[in-house]
Amino acid sequence: MTTPDRSIRPWSLVLALGFALVGCHQCGPGDDVGWDSALVGGACEVDGHCEERCVEGKDFPDGTCTIGCDHDGQCPEFTRCVEKAGGVCLLACDDDGDCRGGYGCHDVDRRGAGGKAPVCIDD
Repeated sequence: MTTPDRSIRPWSLVLALGFALVGCHQCGPGDDVGWDSALVGGACEVDGHCEERCVEGKDFPDGTCTIGCDHDGQCPEFTRCVEKAGGVCLLACDDDGDCRGGYGCHDVDRRGAGGKAPVCIDD
């Protein structure tokens, strides 16, 4: 009787890691931020739904959890500090697919630095 080979093949680890990364992107870009995050990016109705602050209005359909900022260094990884709602961190993006429903990837004036940053904000 032969014993089945239970060794792990390198290609299977690469494949598993690839599937894990694709799945994680659907939740958002990082552990602390994303579409379901109470820190930055998740939907909210009141501040109590978020770790710090819920911003609402025409730029933020269904509300968005965020934190206040004066520059990018005060924002979590994968977010940018922009000139909205007195300076807030919003999810960084490359295209509309990086943003949750009702949001698109748009260039917004940066706070504390020149230029614009692509972030998830109302379409």
